[in-house]
Amino acid sequence: MTNNQNEGFDFTDPVGTWRTIRDANLDAWAKGMATMVNTETFSKALGIQLDTMLAASAPMQKAMNQYMEAYLKQANLPSRAEVVSLAQRMTNIEMRLDDMDARLDDILAALRALTTPAPAAEAAEDVSVAEASPESDSATKPAARRTRRTTSE
Repeated sequence: MTNNQNEGFDFTDPVGTWRTIRDANLDAWAKGMATMVNTETFSKALGIQLDTMLAASAPMQKAMNQYMEAYLKQANLPSRAEVVSLAQRMTNIEMRLDDMDARLDDILAALRALTTPAPAAEAAEDVSVAEASPESDSATKPAARRTRRTTSE
């Protein structure tokens, strides 16, 4: 029995024997395939086969696209081209809205700058109002001047 175990074959373990045969077979196939795949001839043959398959599938793909567009039209659903066109239009509209929003912000900032008086100019107005009507008692009183001021906020 020790003779059989040294040779790699054991009558008491049939699964182990099968596993050994399988592993040897897989190793032989792997070595053979690796040598075959790494040749220039195999690369050329595979390239020709792929080109042929692509050429043969192009009319099939075209027919499938036509059938799909007809089905979508009949089902009143948008086709891929229509969805892409709609997405492009939506993107264009969003960009235009962003531009308009930026312009509006610029215009509002310019208007606020025009309507908001400077603090020095406001103080000068108060002094000129007080000097313009010195005979009026209400104009010279500080409380009267405070009530006339209006804030722009």
